[in-house]
Amino acid sequence: MIPKSIAISRTDKIGDLILSIPSILMVRTLYPDAYITLLVNSYNYQIVRYLDIVNEIIKVDEMDEKEIINKLKLNKVDTFIALYTDNMIGKLAKKSGAKKRIAPLSKMHSYLAYNYGIKQSRSESIKNEAEYNLDLIMSLDKAEFKDRYTIDKKISYSDSNRKNIEEFLSRAGIGKEFIIISPFTGGSCKNLSIDEYAQLINKISANLNNSVKIVITASQDNKQYLNNFDQRKITVFINDNDILNLTALIDKSSLFIGGSTGTTHIAGNLRKRCVAIYPAKPTQSKTRWGLFGNDQNTLYIVPDEIEKKEDYSNNLFQNITEEDINKYAKLITDYYNER
Repeated sequence: MIPKSIAISRTDKIGDLILSIPSILMVRTLYPDAYITLLVNSYNYQIVRYLDIVNEIIKVDEMDEKEIINKLKLNKVDTFIALYTDNMIGKLAKKSGAKKRIAPLSKMHSYLAYNYGIKQSRSESIKNEAEYNLDLIMSLDKAEFKDRYTIDKKISYSDSNRKNIEEFLSRAGIGKEFIIISPFTGGSCKNLSIDEYAQLINKISANLNNSVKIVITASQDNKQYLNNFDQRKITVFINDNDILNLTALIDKSSLFIGGSTGTTHIAGNLRKRCVAIYPAKPTQSKTRWGLFGNDQNTLYIVPDEIEKKEDYSNNLFQNITEEDINKYAKLITDYYNER
């Protein structure tokens, strides 16, 4: 049966959704005439707002279960693909009326809610999250999947977002060459401390003779930490709840530096040159959460990779020394100058 109406669900964090875009693209590639409904959380909506490979987007946290099910039935969904599943998504899949329901088969509820899919133990972290997603799509039609494989689909933003960023850069006196540093991860993964980022910025600025502008990206929640940075060396960009303004800013940058977070995955999706700071722990590592499709443009820094004992209940790397900061700054400077 060739699917005519497909629902695809990914309802967790920003980075997870970005790593799902290759799978959404592959569904569209395999079934160009299908009506595709995408289920996301509202805080992720902007990421896929202009994604032209889907027909409709449902914000699952703004509708009750009955409304979503009625919508899926109205769309005559025959195939439901849960790239990530929980009890709520399992219920939606089962009640949607879809004859084919596909998900990672790993927990008891997934065996009850889905009648297709593959066994996956993603916690083993032997491949990228995007590859785990793509394995589910490949199960639809392995031969066609391999024959038509494609993963490059960038996040889109509007002319208004582009104009907002051009005006921001003009006001700040920033030209074509600038580096973005995103020091805030919200505790989702191990990271350098704010003071260590401040030291890193000072070293990078010195190495580049202050010739390249550095932009710090932050949210309103992070403003209290900005005084830790030397204001003479940075320009601050406060995201105003439209993540596509931030996306447009990243798209214009010469280099992006950040920890394992959704913002870094935006840079990876846009195929920017990146420095990504990741821990060695398998479930948080670059193997599992790296910038899929952008490794050739990415320098990974793994502070605990060699002879470093880490407390993974702590969100900050331990025992980072001045020597480490100097080493990271030199790696970044050399990488920047390789352009």
